[in-house]
Amino acid sequence: MEWTPPADLKIQRIAPGKNVEKMLVDGELDALIHPEVIRPILQKDERVTRLFPNYRDLEIEYFKRTGIFPIMHTTAIKQEVVEKYPWVPINLMQAFEQSKKAAYKRMENPRIVSLAWFRYFLEEQEEILGDDPWVYGLGDANRKTLEALMQYSQEQGLLGRKMSLDELFINTAAQS
Repeated sequence: MEWTPPADLKIQRIAPGKNVEKMLVDGELDALIHPEVIRPILQKDERVTRLFPNYRDLEIEYFKRTGIFPIMHTTAIKQEVVEKYPWVPINLMQAFEQSKKAAYKRMENPRIVSLAWFRYFLEEQEEILGDDPWVYGLGDANRKTLEALMQYSQEQGLLGRKMSLDELFINTAAQS
């Protein structure tokens, strides 16, 4: 899918060998969105702070208000692979589901991590987000989240036109 960034969006690649955490600490970057908690935050470096110190409370409030738990990843398969091997999407989804179930089963062991109140936090998460916050596929539980993602992507110029979820995703539930 071809994509041209909006005129008001400036994209600049970071030079090879540069470290975004160091760039943030040194003032070369104004902000950073990162999937993990970065080292300067963990080390309590006063030059770096979270945008929202009460992020957990805000995330819980957002979920309770909208029913949306922001997705983290997606799986992409080239169309030509799906056309040649139509079994790949459903088998891949089944493998991911089995892996997730194994991970949830493993979490039943309170000694899986060295966290004093691991079970308490797990139960609290389940109370807030339900038994499976990491829902896969295009079912009802995920559709609202994905539709919000599509809306935000269009509003921010990441999608050139309004698209349906069915245009972008294979509905593996329909194939099973």
